[in-house]
Amino acid sequence: MVDKFVGFIYIKFIFIIFIALQMFFMGIDTLKYSDNLPDSANLFILFLVYDFLYALNYTFPISTILASIVTLISLIKSNQITAMLSIGYSKKRILFPILFIAGFLNLCYIGLNATPFVYAQEKIDNIIQRGGISDAKTDILVKHNNSYVYIDKIYPILQKAENIKVFEIDGLILKQFIQADEAQFDGTWWNLKTAKITSIPKNLEFNNSSLSTTNVTNYQILKDFKPKILDTIYQNKPNVSIIDALNTLFLLLEQESNTQKIRSIIYSFVAIPVIIPFIIIIISFYTPDLLRYTNIAKLGFVFVLFSLIVWGFFFMLTKLSISGFFSPELGIIIPMIIFIISSLIYYRKL
Repeated sequence: MVDKFVGFIYIKFIFIIFIALQMFFMGIDTLKYSDNLPDSANLFILFLVYDFLYALNYTFPISTILASIVTLISLIKSNQITAMLSIGYSKKRILFPILFIAGFLNLCYIGLNATPFVYAQEKIDNIIQRGGISDAKTDILVKHNNSYVYIDKIYPILQKAENIKVFEIDGLILKQFIQADEAQFDGTWWNLKTAKITSIPKNLEFNNSSLSTTNVTNYQILKDFKPKILDTIYQNKPNVSIIDALNTLFLLLEQESNTQKIRSIIYSFVAIPVIIPFIIIIISFYTPDLLRYTNIAKLGFVFVLFSLIVWGFFFMLTKLSISGFFSPELGIIIPMIIFIISSLIYYRKL
């Protein structure tokens, strides 16, 4: 019975706070881009949809924390928490539905980051800056197996690239040079519509032109090198889904390349959602049982301030790790483990 009662109050406040924060965020963004909003009604609706999804990245985790604070204060103010304690319910039992709902919703949020939902900001930028035309990345140089690939321009959303040059290396010797004006990704391979292949022999002789050049149609290169992988490696502040991030990690491990940046991105997906229930545990530990000797306004302010400081601290750590300021294990995993252990100590004392 207590689960339904406390859980309903918590879900109600999550919904109210989430909608309020979303409307505030979208209102600010609409004012910010008011001079650049497209005249097309369809693009404007798309802008609102993508802005709603983009805002969810920030508002949803905060909503679950703030809703727990409002729920606990509401129970104190109405003396309901005192009544539940007096009839035999423990503080842990009262807290259980809040922790369960917060944990479940944040697991769903982590799962949502495995979908194209994370590319909402990219879609917004395309609508505002280019009227919906896909953004292009330029001057990309990557290593793939024994080849170095230069791409003059790539369109991650269209899965298309222009002006590709491939340098195939055998040890320290250039073995083959491939050039194409255009390539399209088919889900597995990059298909060069018309490729010019120049083969270089191992033994070059003076005054003897032994280079061979052939033109090939539908030449395939870069197996499983997805456009979003290229986009992730290239950008300093990438927006990438969990699936694309894992694909990038596996590819970089195969190439024996530096994986610090992509590890930081993967850890950032779980750091903040995972610590939210543990923030709620610490808040509940300092929640008083009686209203009589409690300053509700001051208590609420301290709880909100504490929650925002912890959320901001871990948000800062994820950004610093992605930028390469320190290793992701040192900057994200270790602080998260320390905070979780501290919270479990508080939970044991409840």
